[in-house]
Amino acid sequence: MGRKKRQLYVLCDMEGASQISPENRKAMHYGSTLWTQEGRGFLTSDVKAICEAANEFGIDEIILNDSHDYGHREPNVFVGELPANVRVVRRPYLPGKPRHMVKGDLVGMMIVGMHAMHGGGGFAPHTISGHIGEITINGIKIGEIGLELALFMGTKLLAIVGEEAAVLEAKTLCPNTVGVSVKSLERDWFPHATGTRVAIGEGVRAAFKQREEATGLDLKPPYCFTMKPADAYRLDPNRKSFLSWLSMITLCGLAKGHLSEDQATWQTNNISLGLYALHSTRAFIVKCT
Repeated sequence: MGRKKRQLYVLCDMEGASQISPENRKAMHYGSTLWTQEGRGFLTSDVKAICEAANEFGIDEIILNDSHDYGHREPNVFVGELPANVRVVRRPYLPGKPRHMVKGDLVGMMIVGMHAMHGGGGFAPHTISGHIGEITINGIKIGEIGLELALFMGTKLLAIVGEEAAVLEAKTLCPNTVGVSVKSLERDWFPHATGTRVAIGEGVRAAFKQREEATGLDLKPPYCFTMKPADAYRLDPNRKSFLSWLSMITLCGLAKGHLSEDQATWQTNNISLGLYALHSTRAFIVKCT
C-alpha cells in the first residue's frame, strides 16, 4: 500500500491581501473593475508565494479553499498561475465540507489574505458579515481565523499571512504560528505585492522548519457557542420564513440552542454541527428599528 499524499490546507480570503487598502478597497469587491484589474492579481501573488515555498518541502497536494464571497463560482485567484499541485475549491459555504476534502496526510494549515474579527482593528475587520458582533466557543472569543481552526481542531496552524491585526489575532490563539504581516492600517503601511512575496516565502519556509513547535486550537467537547449581533442589529426569534424554520430545527432541535434578541447560545459534541448552527443563527438577524 502506497503512502498517503502529503497535503497542505490553505484558507484564502481577500481583505488581508497585499496592496489592497482604503484607497483601492473596491479591489476586494467581487466582480468590480478593480477586483478584475488589481485585486485578483494581488491575492494570486500572495497565494503563489505560499504554494511555491511549500512545494520546496515535498508537499504532494495543496488544497486551496478560496473562501472570499462564496456565493460566486469564479475564483478570486488566477488558477492558471498557481503550481500544478494546487487544488482550488470554490463552492457555496457548507461548514464541514473543507475538512472532508482532506484525505491524505495533513501536514498543517496556513491562512492567507486574512482580516481581523469584528472589532479587532486593522483593515476591513468583520466576522463572516457585518451583522455579527461576537462569537465565542467555550468562552474564547473568535473570528474567522478561530472558526477555521475549530473546524480543523488540533491541526497545526503553520503560518498566517495578512493584515497585521489578523496576524496578532492568530498568534493569540496559536502563539507558535509564523506570522507574516503584509499591511497595517494602524501604521498606514500598504507595501506593493511584489515586495511582500519575498517575506511570505521566507515565512513559509520558516514555518516548515519549525513545524514541530506549531499548535492548533485544542478545545474539548461539549462545544458551547454564543453569537451576539453587531450594533444596530438584533435577533428576531419569531421571524417567519422557510429558511428560519429550517434554521430553528438545526439551532434548537439538533444543537440544544436558545435564541433571544440579544444573543444565541447552543451546545454540541460535534464541532461541525456547532458551526452549522452558527450559520443557522444568521437567518434571525434583523436590523433594529
